[in-house]
Amino acid sequence: MKPTFLKYEKPLLTAMIQCPTKEEAIAKIKRSLALGADAIGVQLCKLKKEYRNLKDLKEIFDACDGKPIYITSYRYGESACLTDEQCAELLLLGLDAGATLCDVMGDLFDPKAPLELSQNPVAVKKQMELIDEIHRRGGEVLMSSHTHKNITIEEALMIAREHEIRGADIIKIVTVADHRHDIPKYIECIQKIIASTSKKLLFLTSGKGTLIRYIGPYFGVCMYLCVVSHGVLDTKEQPLLSKIKPIRDNFDWSKVD
Repeated sequence: MKPTFLKYEKPLLTAMIQCPTKEEAIAKIKRSLALGADAIGVQLCKLKKEYRNLKDLKEIFDACDGKPIYITSYRYGESACLTDEQCAELLLLGLDAGATLCDVMGDLFDPKAPLELSQNPVAVKKQMELIDEIHRRGGEVLMSSHTHKNITIEEALMIAREHEIRGADIIKIVTVADHRHDIPKYIECIQKIIASTSKKLLFLTSGKGTLIRYIGPYFGVCMYLCVVSHGVLDTKEQPLLSKIKPIRDNFDWSKVD
């Protein structure tokens, strides 16, 4: 059995790794674990192609010391020239190398779909077949939609519903706040999605709403995406592990419904 992202006592501190080489990735993983990361997220799209083989990926994942591993295979970085089929194949390779949680883009096989969520029946069928294959191989699935815009509560609920229908174990929505006054709306989004599904939720906000990345788990978000440091390739909106861990650890989660 692979270590899971679906059962935990506290929201998971998932340290994201965006490195071009195996050696850099392993070093950053070790630093993340030393600072108390519960899980590791390796963005395979940032890893140079010469390291995208079973042997090197196993070496990288072995450094995670038994922690659950989340992987992404997006279309940018070192994967900018890949087809969506090749992005999907990279997820399966990472799964075979030891990862648990595979990030299936909501617009996979249908690039540039609005809200990063395909409504094309052919693409949706291929997504569901990939999700079934990941589950068959013992993995877990996170479906992601990066909306790249401010969205309504109704749009958030629609995205969550589609992710669930397609077979995701974790719903991931990344949206944008144009103003800090959008934060209450996004808290309501989290609460309404949590109330409407038994699936786990990862809800993140950029722009003027990055506070959601710190307080979202209080309202039901399943994990924090954080970083050990803010280097050139790291996502600046993701909080530092050293800052978010004391917040998570000093909160009384027994009082959260």
